[in-house]
Amino acid sequence: MLHSSPYKPLEIPEDLSVPDFVLQATSDQDEAMPLLYPCPQTTRKSTTPISLGQVRAQAKAMATSLLSPHIEGGAWKRGDVIVVYSENQHDYLLAVLGVMMSGGVAALSNPMYKPDEMRHVFDLTKPRAILASVATYEKAVQAAKSYEELCKHDITVYVFDEDHERSYLKLLVEPGMKLYNDGDDAVHRVPFSPKEQDAIYCFSSGTSGLPKAVRLSHFNLIANAIQMTATLGGRINKPSEKFMQWYDQPEAPIQDGKNEIHYSILPQFHCYGMLTSLINLHTLTPAVIAARFSPETFFSTVEEFHVTFAFVVPPIMIALVRSPLAKKYDLSSIKSLASGAASLSKELCELVRDKYGLHVTDGYGMTEMSPIIALQTQRDLQYHKLNVGRLVSNTEAYVIDVNTGKKVGVNKPGELLVRGPQMMQGYLGNEKANQSAFAMDDEDSGRFLRTGDIVSFDDKGYITIHDRVKDIIKYNGYQIAASEIEAIINSIPHVLESAVVGKIVKEDVAKNELPWAFIVLRSDAPDMSEEKRSEEVISYVNERVAGYKKLRGITWTDQLPRSAAGKVLKRELRDQLSLD
Repeated sequence: MLHSSPYKPLEIPEDLSVPDFVLQATSDQDEAMPLLYPCPQTTRKSTTPISLGQVRAQAKAMATSLLSPHIEGGAWKRGDVIVVYSENQHDYLLAVLGVMMSGGVAALSNPMYKPDEMRHVFDLTKPRAILASVATYEKAVQAAKSYEELCKHDITVYVFDEDHERSYLKLLVEPGMKLYNDGDDAVHRVPFSPKEQDAIYCFSSGTSGLPKAVRLSHFNLIANAIQMTATLGGRINKPSEKFMQWYDQPEAPIQDGKNEIHYSILPQFHCYGMLTSLINLHTLTPAVIAARFSPETFFSTVEEFHVTFAFVVPPIMIALVRSPLAKKYDLSSIKSLASGAASLSKELCELVRDKYGLHVTDGYGMTEMSPIIALQTQRDLQYHKLNVGRLVSNTEAYVIDVNTGKKVGVNKPGELLVRGPQMMQGYLGNEKANQSAFAMDDEDSGRFLRTGDIVSFDDKGYITIHDRVKDIIKYNGYQIAASEIEAIINSIPHVLESAVVGKIVKEDVAKNELPWAFIVLRSDAPDMSEEKRSEEVISYVNERVAGYKKLRGITWTDQLPRSAAGKVLKRELRDQLSLD
């Protein structure tokens, strides 16, 4: 059974690049209005809010520099890559748009990655440059030198900071502004093919261990921005009238949000955070960009800027519920939250509603879908809350039995396969992963993405997430590939084999999973107490991975449970942990 979005199909422009899409001002007043605010706690002492007009001018200047033959390494060509290796910045999107304007691709990297993990990013993307923050600069330089020695390929490092000697503003934006003002129009001659041309690479853990680079085109991002804008209702400012034909939906009409302002804490290196930033520009909805979350910073920002709405993840909601600081601040401006990136429990929604009077909507997506597949609207909360909403416009899906591969009907759980204009181009340089990621539908010969998630649709099109096929551990909104940690453990002498699963913390209403290893030793392993051996293995692993991937515990065992075909039965391991 094919499931289609209940919403009217939207018009997705096929001839626009992402910069063309988000940088269309409607009036001089719109042009000058500050849109992207640095968080008051920023360490960048010389920074100020930026308007749509400033974003356009500075992104265009950056692109002009990249296209100049005088830049380090020579003029950039279509498809050249810059790795953005930074925590959130209020001008993060500006820099990404500048790369896109040059015809290049921005590879958005987790700032928690260590040099070894960054070398993998470099191997995949073959970048010409890195744009780091002050906090990641030393790691960026170390990783770049290591890669250069191995591949004989120079990588230029720039920094998000006004005062740093490698400031991208000083080295790219300012020279580019002069070139452009002197008549250099190279940026206007860059050819675009939005449906085929990569705009960004985001990294998805998938199931194969090391992260895969997901190729998202200009068309993918524009489609998902339009799809998401159509469901946000009064939580954003109304797009310009000249765009409203995209949102002419009697089922979910866009309201005029009026004076909306967002608190933006989602990581911009994640496509969810990147998408919400694009929507802020497209709808002229101001946002305060925060690099790190703390309840006190959240409360003070809401009070100072009269924040009305925030995209969050469940761990942030838990921190807000637990904080005793709320009563010190005026939080009357904020009306609702939207959660994503991790499982959201009914109990947590009720705690937030009871303490703050906020309604929380949920959604569902994955990096490979740019990322939004389904969203709850505020109207959906009146229906029932134990779902992630319905398919966004222009999206189709079906569900298959995980054993037979046959399609199933409503209220029957199975693996979700999905397609839409937001579906990725594929994985960069990984044909094996591409072959397993997609499936052809026999009925219409269309290509669908296999999500690996076990879901069901009810008769009204609402989606419930039951489980997942993928061997992915989710912690605080991050995805962790168990096989990546297993590979590190298995490299330790005297380890025969290992299996890593997520241990759910029973007291955690966010249902976070902690990486937990089951390890079988070789017969020649030296005698040692389990406590001492566990300390050594955990230390060995955690020195080699980002903080959110840290191994949290070990169970020593004589053998791993396996199926008749020899596959490790990880469900049995998870069940064993749940009984402890």
